[in-house]
Amino acid sequence: MSAGKLTGALWKPGEYITGRNIWHGRVFTAWAFVVVEDRGDLIAACTPPGTVWKRPVDLEGNDVRLPHGEWELRDDVWYGNGMVRVFLEGAAHSVLVFLGDGDVRWWYVNLETPFRRTAIGLDTTDLHLDVVFPPDLSEPQWKDEDEVEEAVTYGSMTREDADGARAEAERAIEWIQSGNHPAIDDRWRTWTPPTEWGIPTLAPGWETLPPAIT
Repeated sequence: MSAGKLTGALWKPGEYITGRNIWHGRVFTAWAFVVVEDRGDLIAACTPPGTVWKRPVDLEGNDVRLPHGEWELRDDVWYGNGMVRVFLEGAAHSVLVFLGDGDVRWWYVNLETPFRRTAIGLDTTDLHLDVVFPPDLSEPQWKDEDEVEEAVTYGSMTREDADGARAEAERAIEWIQSGNHPAIDDRWRTWTPPTEWGIPTLAPGWETLPPAIT
């Protein structure tokens, strides 16, 4: 498979694309995905087990969760049963579906700026706040509210941004609980990535803004 390039056409199932979390004009996190579905206004992309992705660390090699100070990126490997991430056009969140055995492990609402297509995949900016639903979609749990407050105190987020993220999280919860959220699809409960798709890799130029194409 080859890395997807933006040509006006939608990506096809099995194509490799690169997703990036951008902060301060730099890549803060990078993921290699296999496209499951691209409808234009919805992209479902999978990270199979064994996929290498990039996570931020400080200059001493410690994991960092907020884009404060200096950081560099290191390789990490995705374990478990894999994950499907569903991006919705115009929505300030995506839904990560952590795959399990016979059911999903959990549904994870990640607050972020609406995705932007690039020449190699898509970019967004994480807004730190998260909401986690159990497999049966019962009581949601808020996550990382302390990181949002730390970001506001540091100045990497404004109070308006933080309030907007919380409002979007509440909207996402209501949308999911209504039964109409397009990311909440029962097919994910037993879905596994086709083995012939292989393990995706990051596209050439993933570390540059805009991404370099070689």
